[in-house]
Amino acid sequence: MVLKLKDEFPLTKGKIYFDTAVMGACPASTLAVMEEYVRDMTDRFRGKGDWRSGAERWTERRMNSKRLFAEFVGASAEEVCFVPNASTGVNTALSMLPFRRGTNIVTTNLAFPMCAVAALKQRERGAKVKFIRNRRGVVTPEQFEKAVNDKTVAVMVDQPSWFNGFLLDLKAISETCRHHGAKLVVDATQSVGSLVWDAPKWGVDFLTVSTYKWLLGGPYNQSAGFLYIAKRLMDEYQPAYVGGQTITPEENRVNTEDAFTLYDYKPRKGVGRLEIYPRSEAAYVAVENSMRVLLSHGRRSVERQVRDVDNRLVELLTKHRFSLQTPKEEEKRIYLNVKVPDFKAVGEGLYQRGVVVSPRIGGLRISPHLYNTEEEAEAFVKTLREVTKPR
Repeated sequence: MVLKLKDEFPLTKGKIYFDTAVMGACPASTLAVMEEYVRDMTDRFRGKGDWRSGAERWTERRMNSKRLFAEFVGASAEEVCFVPNASTGVNTALSMLPFRRGTNIVTTNLAFPMCAVAALKQRERGAKVKFIRNRRGVVTPEQFEKAVNDKTVAVMVDQPSWFNGFLLDLKAISETCRHHGAKLVVDATQSVGSLVWDAPKWGVDFLTVSTYKWLLGGPYNQSAGFLYIAKRLMDEYQPAYVGGQTITPEENRVNTEDAFTLYDYKPRKGVGRLEIYPRSEAAYVAVENSMRVLLSHGRRSVERQVRDVDNRLVELLTKHRFSLQTPKEEEKRIYLNVKVPDFKAVGEGLYQRGVVVSPRIGGLRISPHLYNTEEEAEAFVKTLREVTKPR
């Protein structure tokens, strides 16, 4: 069944936009919210009306974005904090874990460069970094079982792999982590919004995203992020950084309005102590609207639409003898990469014909979302064959 869209997606008009893994196309209603927010802010700075008028409305929408994100990952709002982006989320999680000489962190060579760098940073604390090598774009649970041991502090992965859409078996990996006392840290930027998540059921300890891709939160340079921490770990670790949110609201009020009394430091409880920079209000009100749009279609319906388009792409690409860098099985992918000769030139050739994909690691990454259709998949393959035809 084809998903009937409940909003317009202007960025996709007049082109085949298969590039959500770079940046999602904002719903028209989100663009309107962004414009309204900027107008309201500029009007207040021009002295129009009461300075504080309307602030509560935007604050409520920002806070509601946390509640909606929790719904996307199967969590509670008390397990989610605001972070500037996924990079901050990953670094926050890793900074709290007890790396030291003799310990290790396990990741894969499918890791996004940011995640790889964050893992390598732990060498400064004495940890060894183990990179599991993929086999034709796949890493199996058995490979994690061999790599993880009692000295492993954390396993850090992307879900899915950023370049080919391969989905790891997170539940199996988390079971391996539990057996050895390690924590599972996931950068889920490339799947929250398309894949139906259940972070607690899958045993994920830390999960982070940036909002500008599958959550359709707006331009890259105006986006924000979220960090999920499993409730059972909430008060076990302390962040490397502190700020106004680190102390209780009452202590903050007393020390900013009445008198300075901070001669001792007692960390507050709960996820709020991690929100060193919790603002980015424009980004959060934008993604709050986009998440409501996504949820209005139903999470399972959105995933089904994405998978149907994926399946049609796989069927046609295989039929025409293109080589995939992604598993053919539906349950092992959420988007795909097709190998083509001179892939960068082919990507540019497609773009000139109104088809937007990304050249990635010897192929073209094709990443549809709810606004894409099987008819577009057919048109894409037809255009790809024309661009790659020998002259």
